[in-house]
Amino acid sequence: MITPVVASVGHGYTSLWYMTRATGLVSLILLSATVVLGIVASVGWTTERWPRFLSQSVHRNLSLLCIVLIAVHVVTTVVDGFVPISLLDAVIPFQTPYRPLWVGFGAVALDLLLAVAITSGFRRRIGVRAWRGIHWLAYLCWPIALLHGLGSGSDTRLSVALFVTIICAASVVAAVGWRLVTGRGFAPSRRITAAVVGLGTIIVILVVAVTGPLGPGWSRRAGTSPALLAQLNAAFASTGASSTGASSTSSGSSSTSSGSSSTSSGSSSSTTAPTQPTAPSSSGGTVPRPPFTASVQGTYQTSAPNRDGQVSVVLTMTPSGATSTPLVVKLIGTAVNGGVAMSSSQITWGQDTGSVTALQGSTIGATMSGPGGSLDLTMDLALDQSKGTVTGTVSGTTGSATNGEGSGA
Repeated sequence: MITPVVASVGHGYTSLWYMTRATGLVSLILLSATVVLGIVASVGWTTERWPRFLSQSVHRNLSLLCIVLIAVHVVTTVVDGFVPISLLDAVIPFQTPYRPLWVGFGAVALDLLLAVAITSGFRRRIGVRAWRGIHWLAYLCWPIALLHGLGSGSDTRLSVALFVTIICAASVVAAVGWRLVTGRGFAPSRRITAAVVGLGTIIVILVVAVTGPLGPGWSRRAGTSPALLAQLNAAFASTGASSTGASSTSSGSSSTSSGSSSTSSGSSSSTTAPTQPTAPSSSGGTVPRPPFTASVQGTYQTSAPNRDGQVSVVLTMTPSGATSTPLVVKLIGTAVNGGVAMSSSQITWGQDTGSVTALQGSTIGATMSGPGGSLDLTMDLALDQSKGTVTGTVSGTTGSATNGEGSGA
């Protein structure tokens, strides 16, 4: 998806994104509890305070609640737009450009869970034997869902997420072990086969977790597009974690920004400056003589927000034509819903330096000065979220030698 908005480069860290992450983690808890209660009901464990029908009733209600939360998880992910996932990607596996294997596991788990839930509603019509055979898919659904959470989640390495994952895994493993030992209707050969398969599944998940999501460089190796890697860094930083191996190329949700307000030159924020992404040096090159108009292409980066919500956005563009000297635009400001409200800026192009004088929608105005005199720039840019790239045009005229700052909402 291409958006013309420059003033709204950064991800807005909206409630939708937090809802996506929270419902994903809670869904794993509910799915694990559903599996455990299903095993408790199948074993026939009861007490005076916990009759068998209670296990069955809670198991059924938790299953429905789990499906509802997964639906919220899917919808908030799609609507938020933090990653390029569509509604079809939620049911058709391995099609999304974002971590296709790991998001695909989530689609497979959802399809299996829906199959179990739907056939449970038609249990009397399809027969107990057919229903029981399909119901066994729940045992397959759980490890696939766990792999989805480990591989596609942005919170995998957080201590609270690891704790929840370990508790869920331990609970299901203990319940399955209990089922194999005390369950009825299991021949010894079937118990041994189920135990071997279960043990093999545990080993595979452990190996995948340690060498994959918990290892260095997972964001890149998981199939995350370069445009999203720095945005994941921002998501980790906002919760106090770090994303090892992620690059600084950024992409995120963008929303059309209309109108701008002015800020005096040299204005500064009282908040702590954000950690800024590294921009390539543009010193030592030449700048075209005005007047000129050239097409540009390049990349954009964003820093993680600090505790006060400030971010630094860097656009690095190479104009076509006589010069290959990169034009670097740096915007610093407060992260707002879907964008950044600029409080200061810096532009470098060869030996020329300057600042932004206007920032409105898809247009950036700037004034620069250098060995060749003053220069006024007008940039009309478009951002490609899926690739983290910038395209557009830059026009230059003889400058008015005024310097100012603008603000983009």
